[in-house]
Amino acid sequence: MSVIGDKDINTLWGCCQRGVDHVLGTGKAMRIRTTQFLLATLLMLASVGVLYFMRTVGIENMGDVDTWAAFSCGGLVVIYVLIRSGFSLRMADPSLAFVQMLYAIACNAAAFDIAGHGRGVTLPILSVILMFGMFGLSMRQVVFVALYGLILFGVAAGYALRHLSTDEPVELFAAYIFMVFVVLSATTVLTWRLQQMSAYMRKQKNQLALAFDKIQQIATRDELTGTANRRFMLEKMRDEVQRADRTSLPLLFAIIDIDHFKQINDSYGHHGGDRALQAFASLVQGAIRGNDTLARWGGEEFVVLLTDTDMSVGLVCLERIRAQVAEADIAVGDKHFKLTVSIGVTQYCRGDTAENAMARADAALYSAKAQGRNQIVCSEALS
Repeated sequence: MSVIGDKDINTLWGCCQRGVDHVLGTGKAMRIRTTQFLLATLLMLASVGVLYFMRTVGIENMGDVDTWAAFSCGGLVVIYVLIRSGFSLRMADPSLAFVQMLYAIACNAAAFDIAGHGRGVTLPILSVILMFGMFGLSMRQVVFVALYGLILFGVAAGYALRHLSTDEPVELFAAYIFMVFVVLSATTVLTWRLQQMSAYMRKQKNQLALAFDKIQQIATRDELTGTANRRFMLEKMRDEVQRADRTSLPLLFAIIDIDHFKQINDSYGHHGGDRALQAFASLVQGAIRGNDTLARWGGEEFVVLLTDTDMSVGLVCLERIRAQVAEADIAVGDKHFKLTVSIGVTQYCRGDTAENAMARADAALYSAKAQGRNQIVCSEALS
């Protein structure tokens, strides 16, 4: 007596997975398309099974079910080959959902004639076809499908009355066509309504996304200068301190203060002060690298966090900022004025805290002011 081991189970499972990959494909998009197609195939096979069952139990006046079944399943094979081979990728709809809908309704209309006295079963099948396919179509395609289905069933009913032997009254066929009209109309209206709801939900989602972005901007950005605010910078400092401790890469803390800012407000008004802050922030933002961070710390005081930067390189960068600010011409209406800045900078020490580093940079800033402003002082110069 043989025993199936784990190795045999794994081998069998691997074969099953390869088989599924071969049928459905390995790419996510391809799997979605082939899976949707297989659902449509199951519906068609169920319809074929119903007609064979009806023939087996002896429903009267049934047509050539075998030919109809071969034609229906053959068309599905062609559609599957187009999808699975990737040929359908050349088309606007790689899933061929619209083509599948038209083909399924045509087969369903043909079944209406073939089913004989059991032709009424085709109407629920039509409903299921529409339920599976309509919601993936555009509104124009939905209307086309509805008109197409109504015409096909009208032609099928006329053909049955004119060419097939049937003792069914004309009124019954009229009832069938009316039900087809009801089903198609209801599906069209429902699809239209769902598309409206979907569009409304997308609009609401976009509005929520915009509102969320605005809240994030308010929470992390200074409204006047567009730089990071104090809250954001505090979080950034903690992150960079942890990274510096982990990687031993250099990190600089610099505090920049606009000299005699009160005089600017007194001379040019608060509008002039705002303009000075905006011009300064723009100059500094253009002078630092993308991985450095500028934040408004409060009032006319700003903080720059220079990552992966030792003191010699940092001093060159800060001197460039000081010089560019001093050379800039700030315009408020027809008035022009100049700015200067004082800068205090310190190197982060491994195992230190952001608070201690900021305290050293702040002390260096006060030293720069005491020594005449418009200059840079680093914390090592205090010792």
